[in-house]
Amino acid sequence: MKKTSTRYAPALLFVVLGTGVALGACSRENRALGESPRSDVNRALQSLADARCDRAMRCNQIGGGQRYASRDACVQSVRQSEREDINLYECAGGIDQKELSECLNEINTADCDSAFDALSQMAACRSSDMCLH
Repeated sequence: MKKTSTRYAPALLFVVLGTGVALGACSRENRALGESPRSDVNRALQSLADARCDRAMRCNQIGGGQRYASRDACVQSVRQSEREDINLYECAGGIDQKELSECLNEINTADCDSAFDALSQMAACRSSDMCLH
């Protein structure tokens, strides 16, 4: 009987070690990101909405008779529209912080004359660049 149970020991050891290595790789990636993909995506959406609405304020697009009635309305609208491109399905691995920084920089330096309705219209802000898969 001992001979039968020891015959499967190497296979069991391989499965246990393989699972441990896989889980270790996942946790290292999450540690490198600093947070879970969900909170990473939510934080990125908030940063992008803040940057776009700061630009809208700077470009006089917020207030009575303007594109957005208030800064809060701007943030809510931008977060909703960008959630279609930047979400957990598209960004299952979280957000590439370097690419996010490049996008935020492009938003912050965009002229008021340059019109864009979606982040995807800005080269540095495409979800294909910012999302980790």
